[in-house]
Amino acid sequence: MTRADALSSINCTQCGAGLSVLGGGRVLSHVCGYCGAVLDTQDNYKILTSIGKRDHPDSPVKIGMSLTYRDIPFSVIGTLGMSETYRGRTWRWVEHQLFSPTHGYAWLSWEDGNVLFTRKTRDFNMDHWLSSGTVERAETPPTRQYAGERYKYYETTVAQIDFMEGEFNWVPRIGETTETITLLGPSAMLSLTRSETEREVELTTLMDRDTVLSELGLDAAAIGPALRHPLTPYKPMREEGFLRRSLLASAVGAVVLAVTLSGGSGSVVMPPTRVPVDSLPKNFSFDVTNASQLSIISLQGNADNGWSAFSAEVAGPSGEPLTAGVGVVEYYQGIEDGERWSEGSNSDRIRFRPAETGTHTITLALEEDGTEGLRGRPASTVTLSVEEGKISAFWLIIAAALFGLGWIAVTARRSVYHARRFAGSDWSD
Repeated sequence: MTRADALSSINCTQCGAGLSVLGGGRVLSHVCGYCGAVLDTQDNYKILTSIGKRDHPDSPVKIGMSLTYRDIPFSVIGTLGMSETYRGRTWRWVEHQLFSPTHGYAWLSWEDGNVLFTRKTRDFNMDHWLSSGTVERAETPPTRQYAGERYKYYETTVAQIDFMEGEFNWVPRIGETTETITLLGPSAMLSLTRSETEREVELTTLMDRDTVLSELGLDAAAIGPALRHPLTPYKPMREEGFLRRSLLASAVGAVVLAVTLSGGSGSVVMPPTRVPVDSLPKNFSFDVTNASQLSIISLQGNADNGWSAFSAEVAGPSGEPLTAGVGVVEYYQGIEDGERWSEGSNSDRIRFRPAETGTHTITLALEEDGTEGLRGRPASTVTLSVEEGKISAFWLIIAAALFGLGWIAVTARRSVYHARRFAGSDWSD
């Protein structure tokens, strides 16, 4: 005698306890939650075996509860306690068999406070099956394509059943093991599962925890928070895309403007004048006509494997000191391991802002100099020139840097999110 579709309850044929019948006609077994008897639903609920009374795994989801997934109503009809032990550490989670009169069977998993929906898929190309041996031999994490999306290897799990209760569309047994290769995609996990008798491909998605718990009549606050799951969706900041594009455009614009202003402004008020260093100190005059912008004193030397430091004191039209600075010219070169190298610069600049227009005076003097190596020499001549009306790009460069850092910070949020998704992977190079 097989089970009747209209049956709503039965008495356990071992202990007599009343058991609700919630699944469809493809249910093959019913495990009594009171005595642990495993009953054959297709043979008048004959006792196949008994697992005895066992402690219920830690899950707030109970048999008989109802929920919806993508507007499809499901009922919880069975519970499996699962575990995996590796190198002395054990992980536990709970899988609940679901049934829909219109869409058949699926699974709801309770794992670290997260709610996952899993269903078999029939359209995966089994020629692309991935085994643990293939993973072990791979030099990079294997990938597979499914439904137009790319899935990357995440972990290999060898799990076993250590608790069962309720109805199932097969006959489970305590200690039964399965090996699952899990690949992580943009919004789902693709699981390739091999048991003793068959191979199956399943697709797992993360359900909205608060919505599910509310449907089940459970208090999310009382249950406590969930741990972060690899399928936890990315939460962008408000107008993140616009912000990222705006910061990048602002950074590029500031750089372009800084380069444009720096290269196109200014006029020469003292043409380049070459001066022997041994004639210093010496005074030079120039006329300032623009006191609203920067002036720049340029120094050009001829040091070779040496350096020279020059002081420049500027006095205004009244003879009062306006500013003083030091410019250093230095240049080093050589051959190392057959390759020529050089460093330093034989030019330097001193910036100042005139207080008024009129004739200004520079007093140029040699502060100190030095050489490197036996054939090194400091500057023997220095060329002096002055420009006025220069626009400082300093704050534009600072602005460009800040905009750039902002763009990096916003962009990095998504990169960090993707990196954290695979933080729990067991892949090792």
